[in-house]
Amino acid sequence: MMKFYFFKTATILKIYLVMLALLTVACSKQETSEIPNPEELSYPDQEGWNSTVIYTTDGIMNAEIRYGHMQRFKKRKIVEFDSGLEIDFYNEKGEHTTKLTSNKGRLNEVSKDIEVFEQVVVVSDSGINLATEHLWWNNSIEKVVSDEFVTITTAEQDTFYGYGFESDQYLENWTIKQISGKARKGLQLDLEFSGKKSKSDSVTADSLESQENAVIDSVFLKE
Repeated sequence: MMKFYFFKTATILKIYLVMLALLTVACSKQETSEIPNPEELSYPDQEGWNSTVIYTTDGIMNAEIRYGHMQRFKKRKIVEFDSGLEIDFYNEKGEHTTKLTSNKGRLNEVSKDIEVFEQVVVVSDSGINLATEHLWWNNSIEKVVSDEFVTITTAEQDTFYGYGFESDQYLENWTIKQISGKARKGLQLDLEFSGKKSKSDSVTADSLESQENAVIDSVFLKE
């Protein structure tokens, strides 16, 4: 009986040690596989501080971007701004039309679309102000879009706010899907625009069609 008991105990011990060794090897392989490959890590190919980027079409300035800190990721074709951003927009004649400021932003180098975040403020030369937390500039049709809450103040000091904002770059023709506000005479607004469009509160099809051919053809840095 004593001999059988010793044999049984030794066998169990061996099995336990084998299982422990296999478990250790498996854990080691798992930990090794979870270590990121240095080549897969995303590092910026270029960085810049307190500089200016200018975009032109046929020699005419379209936009001027000033930033506090920039990181360019060549493979992703993305440029990120994380320390303050200012953008001045110009019309087809090279005349200044709009100024945008935000805390952060992202530029797609392929489409030239610009996405801005945190304390976004857009001021047009016509006197219209826009404030939101997230705004997207669609370069191909020169259209400003936001799904976040927006506040618009007109030159006449009428204030409107809501969600689902779309506008041209000059903030002259804009649409808010769900809009509320207060006009100068104290009129309270609670409107929902679906298909109705007017000169002062919507983007017209003609204006979009004329903007679709705008293409940025040159970029250069100015320190």
